[in-house]
Amino acid sequence: MKLSQSRRGFLLAVLAGACLLPSISTAATTVVGSGPDSSFLVLESPNLGVRTYEIHYTYNSGASQDGYFLLSQVLASDTSITTSLINYGTVPAPNYIVDAMTFNSVTETSVSVSPYVPYWSHWVSGGQAGFPSASPVASGTWGFGSGISSPYRLIEPGSWDALFYSNGSTQPSVSPIPETSSALLGVIGSFVIFRRRRNA
Repeated sequence: MKLSQSRRGFLLAVLAGACLLPSISTAATTVVGSGPDSSFLVLESPNLGVRTYEIHYTYNSGASQDGYFLLSQVLASDTSITTSLINYGTVPAPNYIVDAMTFNSVTETSVSVSPYVPYWSHWVSGGQAGFPSASPVASGTWGFGSGISSPYRLIEPGSWDALFYSNGSTQPSVSPIPETSSALLGVIGSFVIFRRRRNA
């Protein structure tokens, strides 16, 4: 069955809308800072709920930012949240781990006795992470982090970090949408416009 031009245009528009669906989870995102590049930080816990921040900055591969940078930007812009960090690294390479976080006058602290749960687990998607040094991390899925600061965590445009107060085996509830979904949406949207102009 051959589709008419108008029906084909409609189907392409529906497809473009479908590509937008995965990014709906970031609709309530709080935007922090300025700059052409952005990475995301998710804070999640039973009492905190889920808060997603899109942090804007200027990316410089010669002086890469880390997960600590993302957290510090959020804390500077949202004074209702405070944190306590533990440094498991050495000078000049600190390895910051979140020990406690306070929000709405509720403090959740990582349990320091066996079985050490719940605690503020660190999750990553995109960029680089690992111990004793960072290596590339796949985008679009969550992986376990090794500390929020360089050299154990390096962010890149479109990367995601999450601090999740849990047993450490459950992934954050927010999906780390890679930037390619937005790029694909733009390509499809351009194609729809091109087809309409051509048929006008």
